[in-house]
Amino acid sequence: MWPAAGGLPASPPPPAPPPQFGGYAHVHVAATVWRRTGAGLLDLLLIAVGAGVVTGFLGNMAASGGLEPTSTGGLVVAALVQLAVNGGALVYLIAGISNGATPGMHAVGLRVVDDAGNLPRTDQTLLRMAAGFWELVLLPVSLATIAMTGGGSRSWADRISGTTVLHTSIRPWWWTWDGAQWVPAAPGGSGVQPTMRRSPMPAPERTRWTWTDVVPIAVLQLPVALVGQLAVVTATRAVGLGRPAPSVGSLILDVVAYGLIAALIWLFLGLRRKATLADVGLRPVRWRWLVAAVPALAVAYAAEAIAGELGNAFLPSSPQNQCHDIQSAYGSSIVLALVGVAVVAPLVEEVLFRGVVFNWMRGRVALPVAVVGSAAVFAAAHVLYRQWTLLPPVFAIGCVLALLYHYSRSLWPGIAVHASINTVATLALLLGAVHC
Repeated sequence: MWPAAGGLPASPPPPAPPPQFGGYAHVHVAATVWRRTGAGLLDLLLIAVGAGVVTGFLGNMAASGGLEPTSTGGLVVAALVQLAVNGGALVYLIAGISNGATPGMHAVGLRVVDDAGNLPRTDQTLLRMAAGFWELVLLPVSLATIAMTGGGSRSWADRISGTTVLHTSIRPWWWTWDGAQWVPAAPGGSGVQPTMRRSPMPAPERTRWTWTDVVPIAVLQLPVALVGQLAVVTATRAVGLGRPAPSVGSLILDVVAYGLIAALIWLFLGLRRKATLADVGLRPVRWRWLVAAVPALAVAYAAEAIAGELGNAFLPSSPQNQCHDIQSAYGSSIVLALVGVAVVAPLVEEVLFRGVVFNWMRGRVALPVAVVGSAAVFAAAHVLYRQWTLLPPVFAIGCVLALLYHYSRSLWPGIAVHASINTVATLALLLGAVHC
């Protein structure tokens, strides 16, 4: 150590107080893979038991009531079972991790903290769960990675989410921090325990555009698209170009419709408000959110299934008009169908419903209201199909996509999820796996 001014050695800085979590002092010890595995197995057991109890109760209720699987009551029970199994597990994990530890982690003395020693933010919690999905899918590889780096190193979930799992030593509640160390509280006194903090997420900025832009875009997008398609058909016949192949013509009409919607957005936001592509969400995305796209896709499918059961239970049945429309438009032209349905449509729809509508709402109302409101507009845009049971699944997917955009700060993960959903549906339809 270099001597300080005057020839005396510089005194070392005072030791920083240990991080404070949940009103207790914890000692930093990296959690080993075995302790993490034990916590995970305990959580899995608790989730399985809870889901089993709820599923058994609902099943007995349906059986005792004589509910048919296709009746309204049977469909509601099926939706509640899916909600208990899938939604219950999500709520269990999100609530536990965001508060520092799941019940299984509490049992073995583990805590999740961010790099500053605070509670994980919501985006870190979601990223941690997404990375956990990949750790389970690639379990041998993820375990080998931890083992080869010492067994107590950070896992994939730690690295991707910017969090750390600690094996903690908890001080009793009657201890207090005296400024230098933890000591027992004075007789008759009470322990002074600091509360656990959470690093705040940056608040979304208000968009440059207002309701005077959003409402015209939302109202005019369908008429403008339909009028544009009619104009193309009329002009083609007028100049005698002939009629293209049905699949080629359908792709042209889809590109024209979505191109006019994009032009409408550019007219109101680009020209009128000087908004940029980044302002509507087309900005670079951190790689970790692309990793989260596949788990988000699984959540979207689960939400779609639950909402679909409820829609079938309460809404009047109607022909599968969207299915018939895609089949009649593209026939067996899979490549052209994928360009129109799985490339062009997701890109423009995400810009419209998440980049324009949701982006405007979330800076002015509470996040849940913005999510529900934008998803409702997204579902309403599909009303021309007159397939009423289609609306609840579309609404549920819209909620997932809005949350994905909010926490990732970019439209690209949502575009990837939206495109994947449309790709799977289109392939299943045109390859004969699904019949209208």
